[in-house]
Amino acid sequence: MARRSSKRPWSAPHRAFDPSALGAPRHSETGPDGTQWQVQRLRSASKEYTCPGCLAPVRTGSAHVVAWPEEAPWGREAGAEARRHWHTECWRRRLRPR
Repeated sequence: MARRSSKRPWSAPHRAFDPSALGAPRHSETGPDGTQWQVQRLRSASKEYTCPGCLAPVRTGSAHVVAWPEEAPWGREAGAEARRHWHTECWRRRLRPR
């Protein structure tokens, strides 16, 4: 027997759009050493990460910052691979790697 689709039936109403569920757009910030960083603020963590500023865990479900250098010394593509999840306060206090 075939399974029924879990998609919304044609007669059911659409879900209301919730703009607060979206993350903040990416933007560029200058670090303390003059390096340009791409920064994005997220509403919640999908898993636990280690904050490179304080080495404490960024707990699942907590708001935090994801940042990566715009251009790594070994190439632009590698910059996105260097992204890290920070506590918002650690990022604000500029506890960034040097």
